[in-house]
Amino acid sequence: MIALTRAELMKLHTVRSTWAVLLVLPVVAFVSLLDTALDPVEHNTSVVDFMDVSLVVVGLVVAACAAAVVGSEFVRRTVGLDYLAVPRRFPVLGAKVSAFACVGAVLGLLSALLASAVVTPIAMGRGVVLDGPGNAVLRVLAVTAAITVLGALGAAIGVLVPHPAIAVGAVVGWQFIEMLLAMAFGIGDYLPIGLITTVAHLGGTVALPVAFGLLFLYAASAVGVALLLGSHRDLT
Repeated sequence: MIALTRAELMKLHTVRSTWAVLLVLPVVAFVSLLDTALDPVEHNTSVVDFMDVSLVVVGLVVAACAAAVVGSEFVRRTVGLDYLAVPRRFPVLGAKVSAFACVGAVLGLLSALLASAVVTPIAMGRGVVLDGPGNAVLRVLAVTAAITVLGALGAAIGVLVPHPAIAVGAVVGWQFIEMLLAMAFGIGDYLPIGLITTVAHLGGTVALPVAFGLLFLYAASAVGVALLLGSHRDLT
């Protein structure tokens, strides 16, 4: 399994589109600044208030990228080469999920560090009390872990919806569905995108352990269904 994951990562880092995903990092800085400029000062009572929107953007980009890349392998039938090399499909599909979890971890870590570096001077200028070193480190680790889970979730969506455009549409469309569910039933804090914000704030309406439990539950459910369906899909 480790060797297969390494092979998937090798495929990813040898194509330009993967490196283009790193362009999300300047977007993180821009969204953090924009959120700071447009949001009323009284709404920003802690450092994380200046960057929570940008971290949600990262989570969506990671999930959408994973869904698009994995979905495109089914459209182009290149996944068949993987199946020929390793006839058992479960390890192949599992390696794709693991590889994008690794991508999510790297991008999540870099984004959390960059967002913190951008907003900290602004927060200081507005008299906002900065986090202690413990909370700052915990937030970076928590955000990294959450976006790692979203990378795996996005890859699972790519297996379930084996077409890149439709897979990305499913990720983006879920954002609007979640907004509707939040307005109708008030459960936004318990849904995947809302949980990213909760994790960034190190808890809130939903306790941090519960937030991670729900994220893992969503991802595990999607991955389980993806492995089951993907292992029996006829590529022709």
